[in-house]
Amino acid sequence: MTKINTFALIRHKFSSVASKFRITYFSLLGMKINNNCNVGKMTCNWPNKVNIGSNCTIQDGVDLRIGFPFKEQNLINIGSRTFIGRGCEINCSSTVSIGNDCLIASNTSIVDVAHEILPAGQLLNSTCFDRPIIIEDDVWIGTHCVILNGVTIGKGSVIAAGAVVTKSVPSYEIWGGVPARFIKRRE
Repeated sequence: MTKINTFALIRHKFSSVASKFRITYFSLLGMKINNNCNVGKMTCNWPNKVNIGSNCTIQDGVDLRIGFPFKEQNLINIGSRTFIGRGCEINCSSTVSIGNDCLIASNTSIVDVAHEILPAGQLLNSTCFDRPIIIEDDVWIGTHCVILNGVTIGKGSVIAAGAVVTKSVPSYEIWGGVPARFIKRRE
């Protein structure tokens, strides 16, 4: 039987206390965080536009970025019992909705805004357009994935590591690749 390192126990306790301070801080700024969440060192430019369900874990380095914060429907909603790994970015200019019991692995980007493509030399003048992203319940998104605007990922689906999801994924399917495509049904 392995002996538990005292220093590791102290560090764990300090981390738990630090999480409670972060939850209090973000709550004072208007973020709605339900019970029993563990919040790492994350950043959020408009906390009053974020709702986090109960029993969630958000690790260090997560960036919740709100564009156009004065649009009423511009929100990030994270369901209960959801895990968001280190270094993830959620860039929201309309609505990003993440369901219950989801696993989002580290360094994943979820971006609901894009630019139109104009003729050569005019990209700085292109218009932005945003479309909501919906990630339904019980979804697993592997590390280093990119989820783009207008995508719905159906209940129980799995997105393989490194995938770029450009179109909606039906429920209980496994998708992977660049761009992501159907691999097989999740049985």
